[in-house]
Amino acid sequence: MVSTALSPSDDVKETDYKSSGSGSTAVDSENTTTFSQMRHRVDTASSTASTSTTDTKISSQDTRTSSSRRKPKRNRSYINVAPLNTPLSHRLETVGVIWHCISIPFFLCLFLFLISLGWIVWLTIILPYFIWWYGFDLHTPTNGKGTYRVRNSMKNLIIWEWFVNYFPIRCYKTVDLEPTFDKVLLRDTGSSEDDEQDLISESSLTSLDHLFKFLGLKKRINTADDAVSIKSNSSVYKKVSSGPRYIFGYHPHGVISMGAVGLFGTNALRNEPYEPVSKWLKPFFHDPSKHTPLFPGIGKIFPLTLTTQFTIPFYRDYLMALGISSASAKNIKSLITNGDNSICLVVGGAQESLLNNMIAKNSRIGYGYREDNETEESDEKSSSSNSNNNSNSHQTKTSESPHREVKLVLNKRKGFVKLAIELGNVSLVPTFAFGEADVYRLTVPPPGSLGYKFQQWMKKTFAFTVPFFSARGVFIYDFGFLPYRNPINIVVGKPIHIPEGILQDYRLNHPEEFEDEIIDAKGDLSKEKEEEDGSPSTKMEKTGSFTDFLTLKKKLVPKPRPKVPQKLLDHYHKQYVDELKRVYNDNKDKFGYGEVALNIVE
Repeated sequence: MVSTALSPSDDVKETDYKSSGSGSTAVDSENTTTFSQMRHRVDTASSTASTSTTDTKISSQDTRTSSSRRKPKRNRSYINVAPLNTPLSHRLETVGVIWHCISIPFFLCLFLFLISLGWIVWLTIILPYFIWWYGFDLHTPTNGKGTYRVRNSMKNLIIWEWFVNYFPIRCYKTVDLEPTFDKVLLRDTGSSEDDEQDLISESSLTSLDHLFKFLGLKKRINTADDAVSIKSNSSVYKKVSSGPRYIFGYHPHGVISMGAVGLFGTNALRNEPYEPVSKWLKPFFHDPSKHTPLFPGIGKIFPLTLTTQFTIPFYRDYLMALGISSASAKNIKSLITNGDNSICLVVGGAQESLLNNMIAKNSRIGYGYREDNETEESDEKSSSSNSNNNSNSHQTKTSESPHREVKLVLNKRKGFVKLAIELGNVSLVPTFAFGEADVYRLTVPPPGSLGYKFQQWMKKTFAFTVPFFSARGVFIYDFGFLPYRNPINIVVGKPIHIPEGILQDYRLNHPEEFEDEIIDAKGDLSKEKEEEDGSPSTKMEKTGSFTDFLTLKKKLVPKPRPKVPQKLLDHYHKQYVDELKRVYNDNKDKFGYGEVALNIVE
């Protein structure tokens, strides 16, 4: 405004001064000085005005920035509630996980409820159940007879499809596994040539035979079922063993090993053929015909757990119906040698369940959940200076954050490799579940604390422990015992095949390593000879049971296990560890474990 008011008059004066040629030199000098002073004032005024205008713009920008900085942030709610518009499919998935989490308390409460109903229930349910349990079925989970207790109807319930889709659980194979058996066509008509091998003809089954088959008491007949023959309309197929059995090693353990249950304890991912007994029951069961079988040609795969879980009434029968069995060495041998069965073993055990806590960088709590940084994202983008400061501080925190790693207990776990060498024709298959350690948040007590002592006491006394964990609830996301919805991606590695007779071949090639065993065998033979000669050691001894007054038996001597050379054991164990590391390193970037290191602690 100042420059606009002064510029016209100044220009006129400058023209007048230049046009007057008759003026004196002094006057011209004076006029020139006056003009230069006035010009200087005009320039000063214009610069001052432009400076004030710039300052006004800057001040207005600062005011906007300060107002954006002072914008009140939305206060974080005390609890995060699940949204009301959650789809029905997601709620059904939650129901599937709820059932798996409350299965043990449910069967305990069911047993206590039946006890409280009175003597009629005692006589009709409780007493017959315990007679059946302790009289006929006590050792079924530990002697390999659990293979007859598997019910495909239980493994194919629709609730397991909801359970698998909750996380979701997915399986990826690096190679196709060799089939354990092949289906060979015997005849296009009714009977087969192998009918003579049946203990009882299939056409002459009595009601007692059907009852024994249904209850799984004893395999009395060689019917057309698992591992024997398969009928398809007019054709008869027989399962012929053609490949190895498998021992799947599952890593890491996690809190409850959700991925192992979903993959091997149900048919929701394996998609083995199944048809309900009635068409109207199809909506209640998983339909495997819509998918391709995951492990074609491989028989039943039994997930293994602690024997103590089979001491809970009714829950033990529920586990055996799902194909879950005991992790004892005797049971593993019986399962693998009885038909075309394979097993899945969570190698790390109770010790590994206490080591890993929310490893992945990005975790998903549940649908509709928003973290604090998501609600304040707009505030962080309002100021460039603040964003730079935040990025610098974030880099500092990242550099100061502890190194993330997944810890495994594997170096001292060699029993499953030893069993595979003893059995022969068995393949070890390492599997790694990315996300298994991210479904629960652990509270790790410091060493020496009361909680730490309690966990160690539980592990030593009962062979399992109780991790202090929490996650989300049914209707809230802040606390609860339901797992987070983190994806569990199970990658199946290449099998390490242990050929049949490997132990005998090694014994022939390295006889010097078995000299001690030969000496012990000679001592045992001398003891047996003394017993045959009638020495005092052949006296009848009591067995220690309540039937001692009926029968007297010789003291049973357990059969010694064959010695497995340490060199051979370490060789196959190293191959297993190397393959597990390869599976982890090749797939960690795909499933959010790119910055996580694999650490085998023991």
